[in-house]
Amino acid sequence: MKKAGFLLSLIFTFSAFGAETINTNALPKKRTFKEMTTDQKDGKLDLSEWLGTKSGILPVPIVITEPAVGYGGGLALLFFHDSIQNRVQLAKERNPDGTKKRMAPPSMSGVAGFGTENGTWGAGGFHLGILRDDTLRYLGALGYASVNYDLYAGSNSHSVPVTVDGAVLLQQLTARLGDSDFFAGANYKIISSTASANFGTPLPPPAGNGKEVQSGGMSGILEYDSRDNIFTPNNGLSSKAEWTHFDNWLGSDNQFDQFSFRNRYWFPVSKFVVLGLRGDAFFSGGDVPFYMKPFVQIRGIPAMRFQGRHTFTTEAELRWDLTERWSLIGFAGAGWTARKSFSDFGNSDTHPAGGFGFRYLMARLFNLRSGIDIAFSEEGQSIYFITGTAWGR
Repeated sequence: MKKAGFLLSLIFTFSAFGAETINTNALPKKRTFKEMTTDQKDGKLDLSEWLGTKSGILPVPIVITEPAVGYGGGLALLFFHDSIQNRVQLAKERNPDGTKKRMAPPSMSGVAGFGTENGTWGAGGFHLGILRDDTLRYLGALGYASVNYDLYAGSNSHSVPVTVDGAVLLQQLTARLGDSDFFAGANYKIISSTASANFGTPLPPPAGNGKEVQSGGMSGILEYDSRDNIFTPNNGLSSKAEWTHFDNWLGSDNQFDQFSFRNRYWFPVSKFVVLGLRGDAFFSGGDVPFYMKPFVQIRGIPAMRFQGRHTFTTEAELRWDLTERWSLIGFAGAGWTARKSFSDFGNSDTHPAGGFGFRYLMARLFNLRSGIDIAFSEEGQSIYFITGTAWGR
């Protein structure tokens, strides 16, 4: 899913929390729920204290508005092995002068299930382990999904309804390089999928109607994160490069490679205006199953709508803080696909998208903002519920 609302934001933002520096003043002691969700500074709704003191099981609703699968929702049960308040206190004890210091995020586990109006559904679980004072991070996940969407031949208007059923297993370990903001590591993933199309329409090889295809691959990962805040950044760079090789000796029925390079950069234009820039490149080669090929990922364009061997996407987002709590958002971008080789980028159509929205500061301590975006493109109008940055990690 391109957007799964608060759940995915919570998982990825908390998992990257250690890249952020925060003021290590202790959070208030436990109080009533109403007191914990009211900001002492301005008396407005604020979840800082409630999220910061939370440990144990936390139910989280899932909201899906992805145009490719329709509206839907679900529920996640997250288990925090420690509270952020305890981690703040540990950071304070290690740094008694009160200066800003990197804080190790808590480990957490979770299970989730979701469904959408077009019959798409899925379920799974994960565990994120923060080890050795956040010098090592382990991520394990297991899930199953049945996804219904329209498969297009390149950018043509003709489409074929397809269903892809698949299970995925992920094992990942990354390590911090010294005391820097760099992480390096590797993961292993294996995906077992079955694709089918209505009326027996032939599907692109190596997939076929009812044919099970197993894809096992190993990745090398290098990440850098200097954002001042991982939830709604005001400044800093987040960059991630990942190369994955799928081969027979890794449990794959076919051989292919994938490479992704994701970049996000934020900087303040003025005291109340922040500009964010995004540039993503995805490349693939070999016998790639059609449902694993790169596609243009941008607000306003349905997932899987424009696919190719390679894709490139750019987007800019401007946030104007009208008040301390409320902000206006404007964004615009475009994507390109190359169906066979890099040279096809020169003949590729431009697929623009843009729109506007608003944000409310939900948690002052984390600078966590939530809101709604309305996006427009050649494919029509879409709505997105956003928590944190719209660009994920």
